[in-house]
Amino acid sequence: MRIIGLDAARSLAIVLAMSSHVYADIGLGAYIPDHVARIAWFFFQIATPTFILLFGTMLEVVYRPRWTTPQARQQVATRLLSRALQCWVLYALTILALTLTEDGYSVPYSIATILFMGNSPYTEILKFYAVVLAFAPILLWIRGRVGLWPLVVAAIPYQAAWPLLSALPDIQGDLGAPTPVASLVQFLTGFGDLPLAGPSILHGLTLVIVGQWLGRYLTGSSPNGLQALDPSTDPGFGRRVRTLLIGGAAVALIGGLFVTEETIVGLSSGSLRKDSHPLYFAAGILSATLMTLLFVWLIDIRKVGRTDHWTRATFFGRTSMFTFAWGNILLYLLRPAPADGVAALTWTVVLLTAIGAMSFGFDLAARRSTLAAAALKRLRMPADRIAARLLWVTRGGRSVLPL
Repeated sequence: MRIIGLDAARSLAIVLAMSSHVYADIGLGAYIPDHVARIAWFFFQIATPTFILLFGTMLEVVYRPRWTTPQARQQVATRLLSRALQCWVLYALTILALTLTEDGYSVPYSIATILFMGNSPYTEILKFYAVVLAFAPILLWIRGRVGLWPLVVAAIPYQAAWPLLSALPDIQGDLGAPTPVASLVQFLTGFGDLPLAGPSILHGLTLVIVGQWLGRYLTGSSPNGLQALDPSTDPGFGRRVRTLLIGGAAVALIGGLFVTEETIVGLSSGSLRKDSHPLYFAAGILSATLMTLLFVWLIDIRKVGRTDHWTRATFFGRTSMFTFAWGNILLYLLRPAPADGVAALTWTVVLLTAIGAMSFGFDLAARRSTLAAAALKRLRMPADRIAARLLWVTRGGRSVLPL
């Protein structure tokens, strides 16, 4: 089973994320009208909620149908934990690049950052994924034991408690905690006065769980509640997509009537994101859901365009870790300083083209080159072995996780 619309939405989200990084790195906003810059940043803000939400969708669509026997669950958990380790290694490489190029990244601070006690300009999503991927087997286990709705209900109170949690004393400024400790706490909880580049773990889990619900809604389930149905043979698939798409659009239109200019500015400027405000996550969930459903409706239901063309065009969705790591390392190493608007626009086009070419070439080599595929497999083997050892206790042959 493959829903191409999910791949398309994920690819667009990655394009928006990398475009925002290039946009900020070049300083293109200084050369375009304010209203255009505001619109651009509003769409850039959709990127992060979209690919986090779609991670939850893929847990439901791809991994949960495999969550059957103990042996299968062990394999799924090993794969997820291996990818978590790969994310962490790539994140460490980006910090190494910053250590070599940025004066503010001393060796001690870089080590602290690699251990999740610091921040990087553009690659915090790799840090986020390193943790969430490692936690994903537990989410799948809970999902299998108690169902999906308890997870959805459990995700709401933390968002609803924002007024109380945001009013707590700052762990560094008020309580005197060291900066690395404060940074780690903020990464986990989303609260504090330090800069926060992306969603915290606890806030991001809300997006993951909503994504799981979206995956469950899209694919349905078999009578035993475990195996996802194939949308191509499910007559209710199109109806479910249209219903949620129309309902989401109605919510967006009605909500737009009550949105204040202050909220719009907060969403486009990123201030609501930095404050971990519930409005940012609500807008992100709504925008991500609508964008995803629109792609699913166009590609998987209306059959706009050929499937093989869409498959080739959605290479960003298959190279997300590579793109976030090496694309941002390219930005760290180059650091262009354009003197005027023409130069800024030229650099923007050149960098986005280079990042796209890198990712497309990597995807092509991984899919079509036996040599490249073998090399990638060898590079992944240490992470696979470490993941297997972490999940399995040799003595007695019992799984560490309740799989």
